[in-house]
Amino acid sequence: DVDKPLGRNEFKDTKIWGYFMMGQPTLVINDEELAKHILIKDFDHFTDLRSFGYESQSKDGLLVKYMFTNMKGDKWKKARSMMSGVFTSGKLKAMTPFIVQCADNMNEYLENLEKNQEMFEVRDVASMFTLDSFASAGFGIEQNSFKDPGNYFRKMAMTLVGAPGFGSWTDMPRMLFIMIFPKFSKMVGIPNFPMAPINFLSDIIERTYRDRVKTGYKRNDIIDVCIEEMNKQANNIEYKEFNEEKEAFLVANALLLFFAGFDTQAITISQMLHNLVKNEEVQDRLIEDIDQALETTNGKITYDLVENIQYLDWIIKESMRYKMLFTAFERVCTKDYKIPDTDIVIPKDRVVHLWVENIINDEKNFINPGNFDPENFNPQNYTNKFAHFGFGQGPRSCPATRYAYLAVKIFIVKLFSQYRVVPCEKTNMGEAELDPHLMFAIKGGIYVQLKKRS
Repeated sequence: DVDKPLGRNEFKDTKIWGYFMMGQPTLVINDEELAKHILIKDFDHFTDLRSFGYESQSKDGLLVKYMFTNMKGDKWKKARSMMSGVFTSGKLKAMTPFIVQCADNMNEYLENLEKNQEMFEVRDVASMFTLDSFASAGFGIEQNSFKDPGNYFRKMAMTLVGAPGFGSWTDMPRMLFIMIFPKFSKMVGIPNFPMAPINFLSDIIERTYRDRVKTGYKRNDIIDVCIEEMNKQANNIEYKEFNEEKEAFLVANALLLFFAGFDTQAITISQMLHNLVKNEEVQDRLIEDIDQALETTNGKITYDLVENIQYLDWIIKESMRYKMLFTAFERVCTKDYKIPDTDIVIPKDRVVHLWVENIINDEKNFINPGNFDPENFNPQNYTNKFAHFGFGQGPRSCPATRYAYLAVKIFIVKLFSQYRVVPCEKTNMGEAELDPHLMFAIKGGIYVQLKKRS
């Protein structure tokens, strides 16, 4: 992560800077107004992300071809338009019972953790919930990882994202090699992804899709909604390429949403519990607000209930802002762009990083940026919506943000309706940081214990 040491030290107050990585130039923008231009106002010059992997006729090569994140220009815009109806309020409300059922499946597992006073790693436990809930709300796959943590589905999913204890030491070198030498990687057959989990999970999605199309069975999960949205464009000539490769497009992006989603949600929950175990007064208020909300529904967790616990929303956003793990976002310049009020021209195909650490720690944007304080997102204080980068900004931000928020909120409401989180001997009372030797892992993990509420 080259941006962090440079952005925090010699270029902290420099608006535009850059560096070379493996001989390739990268331009870094360290200014809020310029970041707004690139991500939103002049987005037509920065519509693309850097491609990952190589296309081929192999299974993982076809996944790379049709993944939403790898699409460029007009093709991406059409895909984005088609996907925009997948995560509406109505669709999410229909998926909520599936997510709540997975939260209910935690009961016995959490009870045993508390009864035996076991300390646990948050990402490991949270990922069982986020994995099961996405499998259910996404593909109609009912499983209970809390009953069987070693089930094959979970093993394959955790291997795919390179989670600690599941990934291979070759995951990071393989990814870097493919990014630097995609043509050579294709020639010698280095796979874009770990093949065992990719084959297993994509086969499940393919079978589910074909069964739904053949039988007409509807469950109101993500597969159903994707089919519905794609069928709306069935006779639209502008979407001909998607209609001709409907199954490939759906499988690639259902898989993308799955592996990019469930682990991100688990890491977000880890950040939340890390901050809540260190800030007892915040935990007290959260529990009070959850109790008051549950009184209105006789203890039933619903879509409307979790959406209306305002303080919970503030805590999620503040946990993603405070000591943010990922402090730079990337775009690719798609046509020459003159930076406003300068003589600098960003050439086509140049990689541009948006360094946002100064934005999220600016006193003009947050009343208490140096501390973990959910009041930073109180609407009376939080007036600059651009200053929150939890799931990105602009048209290229995460399309499944609303689903992620919903799943995280349901987990937190379920947990704190019965327990508090307290420190244990392995709790890191300092700041969380990424482990440079693992894929998207927090150094040392986040460990806590549960205490039954009276």
